[in-house]
Formats: sequence, C-alpha cells, structure tokens
Amino acid sequence: MSGSPARSSDAWPAPDPSKLAGQFAEWTRGETLVGRMLANLKTGRLPDLLAAAADGPHAEAVAAVSVHWQGWEKGSIVPLLVAEGLRDDGLEALLADLVALPAGDGG
Repeated sequence: MSGSPARSSDAWPAPDPSKLAGQFAEWTRGETLVGRMLANLKTGRLPDLLAAAADGPHAEAVAAVSVHWQGWEKGSIVPLLVAEGLRDDGLEALLADLVALPAGDGG
C-alpha cells in the first residue's frame, strides 16, 4: 500500500518469553493445534529470542531447541515432531529461565 510507512523490525515489540511460554503451554495442555502454536511462536518472535540468547549462558539449551525450530522453518521436519522436540529439549525451561533475566539481557 503506497503512503504507508515501512515497518522495521525495531517497530515490533521485543519478544516476550513469558507470552511465548504461555503459547507453548496451550499446546502441551491440548488447547491449541500444533500448527497454530508454531505460528504463534514465530509471530511472537521466538527466532529473535533464540538468536539473542545463543551466545549467553543458555547457549546449550538454545542450540538444542534451535535444531527443531530450524527444521520447521526449512520445512524438513513435520510440525508435530518439531513441537515434540521443542518440548523434549526443554523449550519451557529455557523460556522460564529467560523470563527471570533482567530486561534487555537476552543471554
């Protein structure tokens, strides 16, 4: 649409690990479909959160979770296996740890 200002990534709110954890928990409780949960994590900027935390004290957990996430992004892993991998490799614990960090400290 002409005349509309372009949205930069800076215009988007920062990823919220607490909100992402809630969206993932909806799937683990059976309240949402796996595809919807993965879409919510993507629009909630999970990839940005993982990138920001990759070099910090949670690097090992981020690496494990990222393998599954990248498989979904590339279409090489079916959604249910991605979700189960995220669950089994500790996405919930990682997000809980990131919630506890001071604001602006992604790692």
